[in-house]
Amino acid sequence: MMSSSSERIRNINRLKREIYREYGFYYYVPMAEAYTVQVPVTVSCSYGKCLFCDLNQGMKFRELPLDEISGHVKNLRLINEGRKSSRFLLAGGNPFVLKTEKLLQISDIIRENFPECSYISAFSRADDITRKTPEELKALKTAGYDRLCIGIESGSDEVLKFQNKGVTRSGNLQAMKMLDDADIKYSVYIMLGLGGQDMSAAHVNETASLLNMASPFELTVVTLVLFKGAELIERVKSHEFHRMHPLDALKEGRKLLSMLEIPTIWDATHKTNIFPLKGKIPEHKDKLLKRIDDVISEIESTDLKQYELKRWRKWGTE
Repeated sequence: MMSSSSERIRNINRLKREIYREYGFYYYVPMAEAYTVQVPVTVSCSYGKCLFCDLNQGMKFRELPLDEISGHVKNLRLINEGRKSSRFLLAGGNPFVLKTEKLLQISDIIRENFPECSYISAFSRADDITRKTPEELKALKTAGYDRLCIGIESGSDEVLKFQNKGVTRSGNLQAMKMLDDADIKYSVYIMLGLGGQDMSAAHVNETASLLNMASPFELTVVTLVLFKGAELIERVKSHEFHRMHPLDALKEGRKLLSMLEIPTIWDATHKTNIFPLKGKIPEHKDKLLKRIDDVISEIESTDLKQYELKRWRKWGTE
């Protein structure tokens, strides 16, 4: 029995290596979908020009053919044998860029192998959504697509343009409204510090006003960090971009939270944040703000450099 169990574990690990071999050392999935079955359909991001981003590690965008996707799904069925797997994520930087016909075919493949599938999620850029028609989005909803994750990052056109995001505030709003109309739920990523010191006020105020016009079920709040392959590093070196102090980024998050008026989940537990925090708005809003105020007071009375070094060392061991 032990031998059979050990062999199964070895086979599962081998299959996982084969399935995800193209995704590099850092394989990123939406925080809201961390416990889904992840199906490779694309590699890297179809856009890949954001100044702040290095998540795709220089890899070229690739769209997997259907037969390769089908093979991966069959192997995932073997890995999850005897386990009810109802939630699925299309892996890649922005798989929702795929044509609607192919997304529908992928849904068929998943459901053939996992009849218990309840929904299929994916990362998406706003323009991946706006390029689809309302009819296409409704067809995708019927096929099981739900809980998409959009990298909004900021509601400020000034910040989006500087960071070469490739979408505008109005484009972000249009995408969210289209998902609302199609009854497709979505979470969004917001990045503290993305405007640096000079654009901070516009970043916070316009992001809050944008979100207050939308209906995300969750806000994933992260803080800008400089990854070694990000083009933003050159803007920092040339003094075109003045980075925010980590404590100031926390204060930026506090201001953003205070301005939000929509029912959603505030999830700032990502490890880039100086302090993890999560709760529902509006139910926990006052408590969240009070906790941030307490943390700000605590950090202001300590050695922030040592605090940050300790935090990042801990990240490397988790």
